Amino acid sequence: MQYYLNKDFIKKLRCPITKNKLEVIKREDFLRYNIPEEYSFFGKLYFGLIDSSIQYFFPVFDDIIVLHEHYALYVGKKEDNRRSLSFDKQRVFDYYNDLNYKVNDSFKIYEDSPKWVDFREVSSKYLKKSFTKASQFYPHQGEYLLDIASGPIGLQEYISLSDGYDYRICVDISINALIQAKININKVGKKGIFICGDINNIPIQDNSVDTVLSQHTLYHIPKNEQKTAVEEMYRVAKPNSKIVIVYCWFYYSWFMNLSLNLVQVYRILRHFAGKIYVRLVKSKPKLYFYPHSPGWFRKRFSFSKNIEFYCWRSTNKYFLDLYIHKWFFGKKILDQLSRIEDKHSKFMSTFGEYSAVVITKLEAS
Repeated sequence: MQYYLNKDFIKKLRCPITKNKLEVIKREDFLRYNIPEEYSFFGKLYFGLIDSSIQYFFPVFDDIIVLHEHYALYVGKKEDNRRSLSFDKQRVFDYYNDLNYKVNDSFKIYEDSPKWVDFREVSSKYLKKSFTKASQFYPHQGEYLLDIASGPIGLQEYISLSDGYDYRICVDISINALIQAKININKVGKKGIFICGDINNIPIQDNSVDTVLSQHTLYHIPKNEQKTAVEEMYRVAKPNSKIVIVYCWFYYSWFMNLSLNLVQVYRILRHFAGKIYVRLVKSKPKLYFYPHSPGWFRKRFSFSKNIEFYCWRSTNKYFLDLYIHKWFFGKKILDQLSRIEDKHSKFMSTFGEYSAVVITKLEAS
């Protein structure tokens, strides 16, 4: 049995549908729990999890614990009460499950990464610094770091974010992304636990993890569900722990509005036109995006007084492509900008594009 299927860790999990506790069952016991006979013949399916009410079965396949309600097998005798995904959530689900991967510096990354990341040498030092920035806002050691919507963890700097932790719990809606995350983490000899799950319904018990990290994910959640996602991250964190959310302000960033000018106007118009297009035209899945304002974080939560903003990075790829060039003192400009971000982190956290939203959980709730 894999190390992460020990009794202590299983106690930290819960059924995303019934919220009941889960227990491990071996393949030879599948039939006893009304699991179809063909499940006993899947080559790498040696274990599974079943909720205590014996209604839902979740496979553990090739080290991936599949705890997304969309993939659960109903084995109960009552009515299956699962709801279908909303239109916008289905868009995100389909997008990441259809996405391919490419190799960058020997690690697997999303194929669409060049749309959002400037991989030019002139920007490398500046970007790599931002990629490690989140670790400044949570303790450098602990047992479990929960990386919610982890993706493939395809950058060396992202992998280092769990240095000092015994286990990195990677939760993502995409099984393909988790397979790549497993490859990337194993490559550097770290311990990872890989769970297919939903950020709005994290299959982990209350007060269970030492630190919660979520990078570039929350704004891809439907706008009316982002509050639930933040509350879920807060719920699973231990008392006196940190939740760090890297968030994009988009048109709330005055630095980008002023510096990009007409380019920003074009981005905003294209953004709203895209929302109409995806509802009228059936096409390849498009990634959903909705940014709330800093004021939304300051007002919407019972723990809003425990939320602080720090600069993760003040610029985006459009800014870098437009202004930063090797032949125009690009590295010097970014060095100076980096110093400003460090010195005036709280101001640049909302004036710029990307913020590290840091929540301190003071007590169990």
